[in-house]
Amino acid sequence: MKISNETKIGALTIVSVTLLIIGFNVLKGSNLFGSGRNLYVKYHDVQGLNISSPVVVNGLLVGRVTGMQLSPREPDVVIVKLNLNKNVRIPVNSTASIYSPDLLSPKSIRIDMGDAPQWLKNGDTLQSAPPSSLTGELTRQLSPLSLQLQHTLAEVDTVLLDVHALLSPATRQDLQASIASLKNTLAHLDEATAQTRQIIQQVNQFVAGLNSQKDTLHAILANTQQLTGQLAAVHWQQLTDQLNHSLNDLQQILDKINRGQGSLGALLNNPQLYHNLEQSTANLNRLLEDLRLNPHRYVHFSIFGGRQKIQPLTPDTIYMITPSSDHR
Repeated sequence: MKISNETKIGALTIVSVTLLIIGFNVLKGSNLFGSGRNLYVKYHDVQGLNISSPVVVNGLLVGRVTGMQLSPREPDVVIVKLNLNKNVRIPVNSTASIYSPDLLSPKSIRIDMGDAPQWLKNGDTLQSAPPSSLTGELTRQLSPLSLQLQHTLAEVDTVLLDVHALLSPATRQDLQASIASLKNTLAHLDEATAQTRQIIQQVNQFVAGLNSQKDTLHAILANTQQLTGQLAAVHWQQLTDQLNHSLNDLQQILDKINRGQGSLGALLNNPQLYHNLEQSTANLNRLLEDLRLNPHRYVHFSIFGGRQKIQPLTPDTIYMITPSSDHR
């Protein structure tokens, strides 16, 4: 079936008009897809409140203004119709006030929740609150800040009084002395910083020297590693056993000497042998001295046949050979 152009134009016109009506109602704040809950508020002055103005609770949008008219019984009263969401429950002692969120935003209605256990029903009248001006709203919002500012100023004043009390002449002198000491400390710190820089430069030079001698250091480390390996290869346990064996042999020899065994032990432990050896040494000294003084007694040799007088030896004389007598 072929649709004529007139039918198409008529259908498009109907859709356009329908969309225009829906958009107009949306702009007016009408709820086209749900009934919601309608409440009424009475004001003596709406202060530029418009249809479709928002209705907020604690900053949350919960509805809009859907109508305004003068009361037929009270000519100086304007009845404002509010359409709220179904899930919003308003206590009966709540109030609705007209306010401006900021300088550029239009007028809105703010509902301040009460604490009553009963809830407003559809068609009930909500109690109105005196409309708040922008100055009043700013004052309400700035009042906590003003209190905090006053408290802060009081604390600052207390601090200034304490500072003034602290800055007595003696305190100022102490403060000046502290500042002078701080300057002196900073001067010493500058000197220490300069010395630290010099030390860092010397360390850098030392590191540069090490870098230049890294081949030599590598060779030394290689030799040290080789020596360490050789030392690790030595049979230390065998050397230790041999040393212990030698010490045991030495201990046995010393034990024999202490017990008087052997010639050295007899010499050290037998006093009679020591005295005999000492007496033999004394007799040998006497014999040598007699040989030196009377050689003809033992060797008979003379060119002219003369004889020297023999000097007799006395038994109580002990001659000792000294280094001086060897060179006479």
